[in-house]
Amino acid sequence: MDEKMNQLSDEELMVLYQSGEAAAFETLFERHSGKVFDFLRKKSNPQVARDLVQDTFLKFHRARHQYSPQYPFLPWLFAMTRNVLIDFVRLNETKVASASVNVDIESSAEPETGRSGELARALNILPASQRRAIELRYLSDWSFEQIAQEMKTSPVNIRQMISRSLKKIRSRQGGHRE
Repeated sequence: MDEKMNQLSDEELMVLYQSGEAAAFETLFERHSGKVFDFLRKKSNPQVARDLVQDTFLKFHRARHQYSPQYPFLPWLFAMTRNVLIDFVRLNETKVASASVNVDIESSAEPETGRSGELARALNILPASQRRAIELRYLSDWSFEQIAQEMKTSPVNIRQMISRSLKKIRSRQGGHRE
């Protein structure tokens, strides 16, 4: 059965897991826990990252019925991972320095700037839909077409939304580009 599970797509595995197939979860965990750890390790120390991987997959388990197989699985998982990290930082704001957590959670969202702390603050001022589009594009490396499908709009609208969001972020940073 394990070999059969390995041949299924993530989306097919999620459908099976939603219907109660525990082996589907195990396969998804084996496939993606390392990627989740690597992402979290870039943002925190190894112990925090290990703990947050567990928190992410616990949240994943609890939210499994919210997943829709018409959308790609991996960006859904990484949006959840990012939210777990943000929740951790918010709950431990006073302990952030001692835990060596990099508060610049969105530092990879806009590669043009080295001022990731300012970027993180700028992203926080964006409306949720704009922030989501930026995250899908730059953190999850989705195409404009995939983002449009996820957000139920056109690729042209997504391009405009991302462009406006980046302009807004840059204006908050004083218009400097590195």
